[in-house]
Amino acid sequence: MTPGTLVALLLVAGGVGFVAVALVGLVRLPDCYSRAHATSKAETLGALLALAGAAVAFGDPAPALKLGLLALFLLVTGPAAAHAVVRSAHQQGVPAAAGTGTVDADDGGGGS
Repeated sequence: MTPGTLVALLLVAGGVGFVAVALVGLVRLPDCYSRAHATSKAETLGALLALAGAAVAFGDPAPALKLGLLALFLLVTGPAAAHAVVRSAHQQGVPAAAGTGTVDADDGGGGS
């Protein structure tokens, strides 16, 4: 096994691990807000690691550039899509689970 293959394997395995963490968050967390937060973060990082592993495995600059552009697209659209889903749920009045420490978006969310 060459060092490049080993690096690609480790990156893809890390990506699968983060996607597994996203799946656990999707199953275990109590409401759509918590689920969206956990899955969007872990899924984005998992996909980026898997794409990096694929780029290393190809070794050629042309596929690596295409995978880099795809990674940039995922980095921008993944969190934006999760935000849109959560904002829509909030506007529709979907309740948060009790004890999650949520802040109403209409009060500015100042924190103090």
